[in-house]
Amino acid sequence: MKPTSATTPAVPATLAARLASLRGVFREVPGTLRLVWAADPGAAVQLLALTALLALLPAGVAWVGKLIVDAVVAAAGGDLAARARVPWWVGLELGLMALQLGLLRLSGLRRELLRATLGNLVNQRILEKALQLELAHFEDSEVYDKMQNARREATSRPLSLALQLMAIGQNGVTLAALSGLLWRVSPISVLVVVAASIPAFLAEARLAGESFRLYSWRAPEGRKLNYQGWILTRDLNV
Repeated sequence: MKPTSATTPAVPATLAARLASLRGVFREVPGTLRLVWAADPGAAVQLLALTALLALLPAGVAWVGKLIVDAVVAAAGGDLAARARVPWWVGLELGLMALQLGLLRLSGLRRELLRATLGNLVNQRILEKALQLELAHFEDSEVYDKMQNARREATSRPLSLALQLMAIGQNGVTLAALSGLLWRVSPISVLVVVAASIPAFLAEARLAGESFRLYSWRAPEGRKLNYQGWILTRDLNV
């Protein structure tokens, strides 16, 4: 199979083109979520529940920290009842932080297990699809590049999209909860926090798009490298 020349995918130049590209990404979301659910429904539900808990815990930690400060200030003013409450609030703060750390570890474990299961499912479907193709399809460089991209991203890309959606939801809930707490202290600080989160979101979205275009651009070279490596390392006497 002759390698094709790699050309960099065009970057959407106008706002309308970028919005159209974004709508194309969101059209893939339902199918991706169905794929994750088909791989392991139980793990998907557990991961969603862990994400919801992790979204609420930062606000709980911040609120208990505020209660600790209030109790310490009151105790310094001679309030004996507040002084007795300080150790309890500190213990609750430590408990919440330990729970948050434990949930993070458990979420990472469930995520890796789901990644392996999903990768196996996607690879199985790729092989089933390959069995339905004619020999001429394997001589088509464009088809071969698509198959290589699918195989390379099978263990990471579908779950990454689902995890990014969960992360957006988690960060949104955390931001809303913390904003509710900050609103009681200073409404201006809420606007500052929301405004500070926008550049990071835009940068992440831009880097994700550039990463996808880079992988697509290098697919023909990767296919050529794999083919040459197979030629050079196989047993010619077989």
